[in-house]
Amino acid sequence: MRIWKTNPQSQKFPISQSGLFQLLAAITNDDPKMLPQAILDLVRSEVDMLNCALFLLPATGQPLLLGHAESRPSSAPSASGAYVEQYYRRDIALQEVLRHNNSASKSDSTILLHQSAHDIIDPAYRNACYDNAGTTQRFGIFRRLKGNNNLFIGIYRSSCAQALSPADLHYLELLADCLGEAAVQRYSVMPQAYSLSANKLDLIQSELKTKLSKREYDLILHIARGLTIPAASKAMGIKAASAVTYRNRGFAKLNIRTQQELFAKLIERAEAAPDFIM
Repeated sequence: MRIWKTNPQSQKFPISQSGLFQLLAAITNDDPKMLPQAILDLVRSEVDMLNCALFLLPATGQPLLLGHAESRPSSAPSASGAYVEQYYRRDIALQEVLRHNNSASKSDSTILLHQSAHDIIDPAYRNACYDNAGTTQRFGIFRRLKGNNNLFIGIYRSSCAQALSPADLHYLELLADCLGEAAVQRYSVMPQAYSLSANKLDLIQSELKTKLSKREYDLILHIARGLTIPAASKAMGIKAASAVTYRNRGFAKLNIRTQQELFAKLIERAEAAPDFIM
């Protein structure tokens, strides 16, 4: 495993005009998978990678999967959903990167991670998020936001491919600052309710003196960032009917009936704490 900070690059920037256009267009696209897809397409022009996931890592609370893309369709369960649902706390590499990121002197610093599945000592985490997903290596890009929140781009290598070469890693490092900045800009232009951390939902629970179950809580966070019930159920690895049940129970506890009412409550809290938004 290697963790390092990017350095200013004097070498010619390795991005085509069409790749840059796709990346810029994805920043304001309403489809959450478009930016990960643009990143994956750009990376795959030189380095064979299997999939890409974009996460928001709030200062407190559970990470949010902001988007995911794959180079080819897969029938395997969503490793990104499993990661958010139960395995991110076991990600020792993540905790080490966050320590580097939080000690960085500038909020726009980019921290990089290169990790092999062989570095992971937790067999359940390795099996769920690497082996079962057909991946063997991760290249990660971290950017710090205000309030100790972070963005993380995870780009994963297929287990069918050879290990990333020094040339592959050099190319990815050259792209890292650009890709990280695209993620920051994507985050900054998202609808406010998409960009809210779990803190806002915690505040609503406290005000109402209610307590969501873990499933209700996770499902409502997925809804808050715009996922449909089928998409949220897939991310959580549950049946759509179960997701409907958790939504209805959670909404009842929060005294709301619709997604729009949820957005309204969350935006009210965002306006009370605007420093969370970039």
